[in-house]
Amino acid sequence: MSASAKCWWAIIASRINFPHRFVAVLFLVVASAPAMGANAPLLSPAERADLARIEIYLNELGTIQSRFVQANPDGSHSEGTMYLQRPGRLRFEYDPPDPYLIITYGKWLIYVDKELDEATYVPVERTPAYFIVKKDIRFGGSLKVASFRRGNSVFRVEVEQVDEPDAGRVMLIFTDAPLQLRKWQVLDAQGSLTDTTLINPIFDVPLRESLFEYDGPPPSGAN
Repeated sequence: MSASAKCWWAIIASRINFPHRFVAVLFLVVASAPAMGANAPLLSPAERADLARIEIYLNELGTIQSRFVQANPDGSHSEGTMYLQRPGRLRFEYDPPDPYLIITYGKWLIYVDKELDEATYVPVERTPAYFIVKKDIRFGGSLKVASFRRGNSVFRVEVEQVDEPDAGRVMLIFTDAPLQLRKWQVLDAQGSLTDTTLINPIFDVPLRESLFEYDGPPPSGAN
């Protein structure tokens, strides 16, 4: 993802040379707080009730451990494991040959290139991760619901940034009965599509504290 996408999260990523596949995975978390802003689609009472259910689901989400498979815009595929413990903790670990690791650690999001033995720190509130690791997720604010579709026990919620409508969109896909996040698709401003699927996710599973710890040097000025 290049800075030409213009949205603030893409600019941060491009300035520290995050690979496109990392940005696409990370975009999941900003999409996890979709909002209904100006020009939101007209929704039926049933659809609004379903969106309210999704908001409640996201706020009550405790932990997830899941394998993921990611189809990248260049035709390649990446795999790895995702761990989420709300609030505050997130880990994306790619399988080799991708050497990347992403952890939220305290007030920081840490992007680690294990091959180069380098870590880049970004304040988590300045990243999309903040919207899924924060204590309270609410509809409204910087994102709007661009479309909402329901059918065959599947919900598809397409969201975009209110201030940067040309920056790209993401489609979150949930299964129903029970309501669970299962997949997301990112279409960036250049028309590149990244498709990520959760494989056999386990919800509300106990996770080791060490998964969310990082023993590298802290950034300058870190507490």
